[in-house]
Amino acid sequence: MDDRDSRSPLDSAGAPPLSRAEKRAQARRRMMRRRRTTTIVVAALLVLGIGGAIAVSVTSGIVQDVLGRSDDYEGEGTEPVSVEILPGTSVTQIANQLVEEDVIKSSRPFIREVEEREVSLLAQTYSLRKQMSAAAAVEAMVNPEAAPQVVIPEGFALPQIEARMIESGMAEDEVVAALEDRTPSDYGLDVDAPSLEGYLFPATYDLNPGTTAEDVVQMMVDRTEHELTDAGIDLDEANEILTLASLVEIESPADEEVRRKVARVFLNRTGDDSETNGLLQSDATIAYIHGARDDLTTTAEERADDNPYNTYMHPGLPPGPINSPGRSAVDAAMDPADGDWQFFVAVDPSTGETKFANTYDKHLENVEEYRAWLRERSGGSGDGGGSDDG
Repeated sequence: MDDRDSRSPLDSAGAPPLSRAEKRAQARRRMMRRRRTTTIVVAALLVLGIGGAIAVSVTSGIVQDVLGRSDDYEGEGTEPVSVEILPGTSVTQIANQLVEEDVIKSSRPFIREVEEREVSLLAQTYSLRKQMSAAAAVEAMVNPEAAPQVVIPEGFALPQIEARMIESGMAEDEVVAALEDRTPSDYGLDVDAPSLEGYLFPATYDLNPGTTAEDVVQMMVDRTEHELTDAGIDLDEANEILTLASLVEIESPADEEVRRKVARVFLNRTGDDSETNGLLQSDATIAYIHGARDDLTTTAEERADDNPYNTYMHPGLPPGPINSPGRSAVDAAMDPADGDWQFFVAVDPSTGETKFANTYDKHLENVEEYRAWLRERSGGSGDGGGSDDG
């Protein structure tokens, strides 16, 4: 017999054939290997999935940077934009609002910046810019730059208001167009007034990005309407009260009682018992026409001018206010003091000391005190052409 016939037969690979038990064991080993591989893959996917979720929720910027993208703008931004944040708005809502207005690129860097800085954002109007970095946007909201403002003092007349608006940076032609030959009715205030004089309430107004000269005038007129309503003044009597208030504003110091007395003097002069034939004889109206003199007096020539605002020539109140009176002067015009005074004069304009008189003779004595003040002020050469009230 050939020796090869006594050896176990070989499989195609040259190895002896497996028994049934060995084949079953081999199959079990393959199945276990497949299970282990599946478990490892699933675990890896879970790790990657959880880690990816954490990366997206916490550090999405890193993932996007890896992919060559960024969820944040760089720098301080481009053109200005005004953003109003309403009360009760959450940080997430603020972030989404800023994204909608293209202030920031996405909400997550902004929210993360707010949380890391542990800051609170107030409900107000913010001056921001388009396409700001999240850090720049948060900084601008936490430490906002003061918006430019235009300040209108009490007693300013239209030319002064016009100049102040131009000084604040508004274009001169726009300011002129917004003020000249315009009346309150052009801005929605239905009163019978010859001009905007007296209807631009003295206050401080913010000049937010995009605010025009006409916008500012509208704010001033709206504020006047609010003050009229708050004071209980009907629109059909507004021009008369504001005209009297403008005289009180410029003819008297800020002392409340003095202002109420000055208002009473003007009303007494236009009343049935007038000692001046119904003439207010206010030097302030002469200054409104011709400009104020350094010595606070008027000349005979100026007092002879037939201008309708000349209260030496025309009885009663002038056609309209001669400046923008503040609330104190309006209150005095609404609630004048009780008394029979017909005359008054500021005997010391530097302190505001004002004296009142029922008769012209007593008034002349007070006027002499005023002229003494003028002489002292001018080194003895001044005599004055009229009293502070005419």
